[in-house]
Amino acid sequence: MIRRSLLGLLGAAVLAASLAPPALAQDAERRRGFAIQITSPASQDIVLGKTRIAAKVRIDRPEDVDRVEFLVNDAVVFVDREPPYECFHDFGETPRSFVIRAVAYHKEGITVSDAVVTRKIEVAYFEQVNRVILWASVTDRKDQFVSGLGRDDFRVIEDGNEQTVQEFTAEDRPIALAILLDTSGSMKERMKQVHAAAGAFVDTLRPEDRALVIAFDDKVFLLQDLTADRDALKDAITSTEAIGATAIYDALHAAFRKLRGIPGRKAIILLSDGDDTSSQAGYARVLEEAKAQNVLIYGIGLGIGMLDRGRKNVLKEFSDVTGGRAYFVKEAKDLAGAYQQIADELRHEYYLTYSTSNTTWDGRWIKVEVEARNSDYSVRARRGFFAVRAAAAGSTP
Repeated sequence: MIRRSLLGLLGAAVLAASLAPPALAQDAERRRGFAIQITSPASQDIVLGKTRIAAKVRIDRPEDVDRVEFLVNDAVVFVDREPPYECFHDFGETPRSFVIRAVAYHKEGITVSDAVVTRKIEVAYFEQVNRVILWASVTDRKDQFVSGLGRDDFRVIEDGNEQTVQEFTAEDRPIALAILLDTSGSMKERMKQVHAAAGAFVDTLRPEDRALVIAFDDKVFLLQDLTADRDALKDAITSTEAIGATAIYDALHAAFRKLRGIPGRKAIILLSDGDDTSSQAGYARVLEEAKAQNVLIYGIGLGIGMLDRGRKNVLKEFSDVTGGRAYFVKEAKDLAGAYQQIADELRHEYYLTYSTSNTTWDGRWIKVEVEARNSDYSVRARRGFFAVRAAAAGSTP
């Protein structure tokens, strides 16, 4: 099977912005020893409120720099005539996309420039202006799933204030899944078990469920787009082989882009055995994406021991903030059990909605807690949402 790189399929300009070649004119000026680089913020950062903009000028004789202009969306916001070249700009309280440019002027009339594009937050889990959708799973003290609960068995707390649950169902709704497989070189001796365990998971899907398969090493590949065809999914899984480094964050970013705009219940199942070593997207940025999308993340850490706190914490953070769960298995032979537990959890979820009491749409993170009134039960659900008014008109995922 031909592996199709998501750098092309999903917009290489976003994931590979840092690799984009400069304009020919900029190259020419660099050969003359004169260049400028924006050091803060980074491309695809989220900017809110008063934010520092900084640039570094490379030149043989610093005294030959006449000035540096900072522009936001083509409007000059500050002119600096001596290093360090920086300013502060108020970007407002709505996370929008801005084009930030820095232009350095040489005393001989030469100019060089650099630009970054910041990211808006795309949130799509409101169906009406004030309706928040949550998926929750409940377990007892023995970590067994609890079925048969009703609306009154739950409490929803938003920023410390209890909310009224409006809609509630316990039905098993169709789901769209992204199956992410680490195929880096360290997985070489484990791929046979990965193929078997992930393939068995595909067999648990119902006819109305759909899934896609993404493999990642130091690049990200879409092996099978969203489909209900189990055989096609299993063929994609068994086509994988282990080689290269590890780009976990790029794979998650790609999965979010593929699932964005798809209505209904969504989840990502991420298998990896190590640290991210080659992603172009950073941890903080992808975590913000995870918080902004109503997509459950289930992480499976293979061969990650008790002392590997850094690797464990990454998987747990992505899983916990979205309402999913992280599983850690010592050996590849235990993968089947982890995938089966995820399959079971996806069949034991409750659907809740409530009308948010928030009236200030300033882009801040609003904390949400879902609790069971029975103290013997534990609830997993997403931990909040961004207060972005533009999301109100979005479709329900």
